[in-house]
Amino acid sequence: MIDKAILSAEKISLSETNEVPLSELKKIISLIDYTSLNDTDHSSSILKWMSDSLDIMKSVSMHFAAWCVYPEFIPLLLEKRNDLAINIAVVCGNFPSGKALTQIKIEESTLAEAMGADEIDIVINKGWAKEGSFQKIEKEIHLIKGALANAHLKVIMETGLLDDHQIYEISKAAIRGGADFIKTSTGKVDKGASLKAVAIMSYAIKEHYDATGIRIGIKPSGGIASPEEAYQYVQLVQSILGEGWINNKLFRIGASRLLTNTVQKVLDFQA
Repeated sequence: MIDKAILSAEKISLSETNEVPLSELKKIISLIDYTSLNDTDHSSSILKWMSDSLDIMKSVSMHFAAWCVYPEFIPLLLEKRNDLAINIAVVCGNFPSGKALTQIKIEESTLAEAMGADEIDIVINKGWAKEGSFQKIEKEIHLIKGALANAHLKVIMETGLLDDHQIYEISKAAIRGGADFIKTSTGKVDKGASLKAVAIMSYAIKEHYDATGIRIGIKPSGGIASPEEAYQYVQLVQSILGEGWINNKLFRIGASRLLTNTVQKVLDFQA
């Protein structure tokens, strides 16, 4: 399976990257989790960031999938969102390290949901990953997911710190534990998303779908800044999982710069 994933990633990475079609640029915008996760974020900076993002969306008459912030900003996002179909995603559980007691992760996740978050992004315990304690990871995810009422749970693996076998096993553990999405990276380490990691994760999702008929979402994040890069991930996931995954219910791209860069490409097309 890992060999297949590597071949799939290599095929996409070696393919010639031509100009991304307008229809695909718009699709990429619809998949974006627009993110602000800076240690120095504060109310004024988040309000400006939201206002700027709304202006960006108006310029192309469409919107991205979600805002992604720290939980303290949920009330601001709820007030600003009004009736827009934008989800509110928050990071919980001592992001970006993930080194919090399971009960703390549960309590922060459920509190964030009660405050109005639609999606909860948590980081696995990377120490458990390195020692191969995949059952611990699965159990923790199961407990967090079981405590949530309706919010989707997105599990961040930090694939840049893991080898191929660990990525595959943790993908399976997260899926068994009840993750709604598996996600590459926090964006806080040197190596973010990679085509190879996303291919391995996609094959783990495919195995689960083939066995159960249940679709699990996937989210490349960390270092994806250009629409050309984003389009490669779209092509990769589609090649493994099919067109049915290329929507914001099952596929997200975590980014801060990608939105601005992609919108500019759309405006260039329309000029």
